[in-house]
This record gives sequence, C-alpha cells and structure tokens, in this order.
Amino acid sequence: MTFGNLLTVVFFGYFFYYVGMITYDQFFKKDELPLEAAVEEEEIDISSEAAEFHPKDIVKDKKKELTKEEESEQEVMSGGIEIEELIPKVDELAEKGKDCPFGKLLADWNEVPEAA
Repeated sequence: MTFGNLLTVVFFGYFFYYVGMITYDQFFKKDELPLEAAVEEEEIDISSEAAEFHPKDIVKDKKKELTKEEESEQEVMSGGIEIEELIPKVDELAEKGKDCPFGKLLADWNEVPEAA
C-alpha cells in the first residue's frame, strides 16, 4: 500500500466517522441534549474583598537590549586561540618558519581545499 493510498483511506475514514457522529447527534440522540444549563448561575459578592485589596508593585530586573553595534563590539570566544597564546606562536613562526608546530598547522590548512 503506498502512502497516497494510506492517506486516502485515513481521510475517508475520518470523513465517514464525523458524518456518522453528526447524524447520530442530530437524529438519534436528539432528546438527550440539554436546552439550558442544569446548574443555575449564582452571583457572588466580592465587594468586601475588593475593598481590602491593595496592589503590589512587582519589579523585574530587565536586561538591557543590546544594539547591533554594541553586540558586535562584545568579545565572543568561539573556541579559538586566545591572544595571549597566539602572540608567542606567531613570534615562533617568524623565527623558525614552517618548522614550528604553528607553521605545520598553517601548512596543513593550506593543503585542504576550500569547501564549496
């Protein structure tokens, strides 16, 4: 059975189910439907409680919404090398060239083709 056939069977199943329920409610269960609510509504006087009510101010600490400029100015660490670690590695790269570990890493990066 394909998905289309299954979906058609489910659709017609729901359709006939709801048609049957509506028909049953309209013709066979007609006398059982209440015309008015069985419980009468009663009025409750809350004026005494309303007079005693005193509103309280609720203060929530709101975080200041950052503008795009302020957001871009903030430092974001993404798992990279911190600047304190990067400066000595760059100095070592300048002295030793591609023989240092950082130089080998850069050489490996140059060998990897760019992703499309």
